[in-house]
Amino acid sequence: MAVNKATKRKFEGVFPAMVTPLNKNHGIDEKGLRYEVDYLIKSRVQGLVALGSSGEYPYLTLSEKKKVIDIVVEQTKGRVPVIVCTSSMGTDEVIMLSRYAKRRGADGLMITLPIYFPLTDEDVFNHYKSIAKAVDLPILLYDFPFVTHFEMSPELISRLSRIDNVVGIKETGPVEKVETILKMKKKEPFYVFTGISFIFLQVLELGGAGVICPIPCIVPRDIVSIYESFRKGDVEKASRAQEKIYALVSMIAAPVQSPLVKEAMRQLGHPIQPYVKSPLPQITEAQKGIVRKSLIDLGAIKGEG
Repeated sequence: MAVNKATKRKFEGVFPAMVTPLNKNHGIDEKGLRYEVDYLIKSRVQGLVALGSSGEYPYLTLSEKKKVIDIVVEQTKGRVPVIVCTSSMGTDEVIMLSRYAKRRGADGLMITLPIYFPLTDEDVFNHYKSIAKAVDLPILLYDFPFVTHFEMSPELISRLSRIDNVVGIKETGPVEKVETILKMKKKEPFYVFTGISFIFLQVLELGGAGVICPIPCIVPRDIVSIYESFRKGDVEKASRAQEKIYALVSMIAAPVQSPLVKEAMRQLGHPIQPYVKSPLPQITEAQKGIVRKSLIDLGAIKGEG
């Protein structure tokens, strides 16, 4: 396998899918974003993912995306790897933003493909091949059929893994599919991340690399504990940490998670407001109550009485 930047930094462990803090005018909250970077790194996460689904990438302007990239890379200061999601419907725009991310110092890319018109596996393969040829950065595939309306088959993923700088995947699907991907991967390293924190330990036991999801924005130390305990061979401690976060299932089950994740951070005392980009729905009082109950059940805040 050719040696390129993909081999220089490992993509393993807990990589929070960062939220994009906004101000009351729904512009980028630079102070809040810099705070988020430092807070997560101090919580011992192994890396950061900016502009993913939780970061509201489909709803940000190109200039806003560039601003987020600038702030996150600058504030990280090389302390952990930064992966930037440069997804878009069009190949040319993905390449343009990916090149920008590389110039600004990103360590890798994560790319999904939202579908408007129907595409074949060959179309999708050519999309990723074109990006990989144009930008010399390690690429994580991103399979999230619930929102993209296209499911990558294990066979397609296996074929894509042969592309030199495609180094892994974030699979937001059931553990059975993760297991199949791990069995069919065509090279090492090929980092297989789950996008579902509630199956994180199972994925690690199968040989997965880590987790990329928004839950670590709320309870980073608990998610990091799963990973660190497993790596040390303390599966019992890892299992306890995994069971603890089940208290957040009802909160994270919302179709649009970003406002609830931001609200959870706010209720925990972080300077993050729950504003989201239009046309996403703003958080409701009922949802704030769900967040509060989930955090109480988790033991993260105290209930009344």
